[in-house]
Amino acid sequence: MLGAALLRSVPLLAGLALTGCSLLSIKSPEIPLTPREQEARLLTRDYAAHFASTITHLIDDAVPGDADPAIRSQALRLKLGAVTEITRASTGLSPIGSLLDTWAFAQQLSDFLLTGAGADLLGSAQAQVRLGVTRLADEADTLAQKVSGSDYSRYHSFVLGYTQHNPIESADCARPSVLSEWIVAQSDTRPLRAVGTVAQALGDVSDRVRIYSERVPSMSLWEAELALDRAGFTDASYRSALRNMDAQLERISKLADTSPELVHEAIAEFHDSLHSSTDRLDASWRQTLRTLRVEREALAANVAAERESVVAAFDAQRAQVSTDAAQIAARAVDTSWRELHKLVREALLLMILLTLVMLGLPFGAGYVVGRRRGRSAGTVDRL
Repeated sequence: MLGAALLRSVPLLAGLALTGCSLLSIKSPEIPLTPREQEARLLTRDYAAHFASTITHLIDDAVPGDADPAIRSQALRLKLGAVTEITRASTGLSPIGSLLDTWAFAQQLSDFLLTGAGADLLGSAQAQVRLGVTRLADEADTLAQKVSGSDYSRYHSFVLGYTQHNPIESADCARPSVLSEWIVAQSDTRPLRAVGTVAQALGDVSDRVRIYSERVPSMSLWEAELALDRAGFTDASYRSALRNMDAQLERISKLADTSPELVHEAIAEFHDSLHSSTDRLDASWRQTLRTLRVEREALAANVAAERESVVAAFDAQRAQVSTDAAQIAARAVDTSWRELHKLVREALLLMILLTLVMLGLPFGAGYVVGRRRGRSAGTVDRL
């Protein structure tokens, strides 16, 4: 009978299991970025692209090619430093951290050109560039106010303190880390989140690779131009070398008509001059190649690091999902066994009660019949 009860309980258990399947779901432990954080990342990088394009056109328009070589050199350094720093600031892992970094740099650059060490950096072109950079700083403040919402006053206080304590000192735009300052200022009580789903992480890496692929070529060319400028190669030196070559060629032509014996001497001098110019050009070209190689290696290292971080995050999440699935399965098995034990106990109890009823019923019926027969016999005797 116990075996039959167990067989009858199997369909019930199967129904319970099938019903419970719809209530079981395996959720990934990943924490997605909030809508505000996603908006901050998107708008910050869009503003950084606008900033890089604007500062490039501002400097190119304000400092023409025939300007003072010292001014052009400073303008080139400022353009390279500003675009490099805004790109680095806007492509951080934390959306809110990137917003603070970009916002702070825009304000720092404005202070640098207005009242800081770069107030006279560009000479007569200073006013035009200063006006454009001030507008960019105002746009950054407007963007931060739109994205941060109720946290604007706290973020603004931090950015204001950071820019006051860390002014830009040169056209290279070097400055300390904003995130380090944030950790110190907030005592790590309000961490800037950098987590997200796997899809969000992959999208972030793809976006950063696109940004670097768009800006690294121009930055490499500016770096090469700056290296040539530091090596002493300017437009004036090239024009002077070409004029010397033309003069020597004209001299050789005249000597060939009047004194052929002196042509060999002039050719030798021309060869020496050409060899010297070639050596300087080779040195500059090697410097340019080294600069391009360094930039390419830096980009490759950045992409590799991002890929490793994404893979590591995905592996950690996959391991956590497997652990959660194992725990859920174990709890489901334990629950099923407990329900089965309860069902078996109830079935046994019902069988025992049924057995008692079936065994006790004949005795009770015989007892009732015997009493009735005894009463009938007593009545007949009295009559």
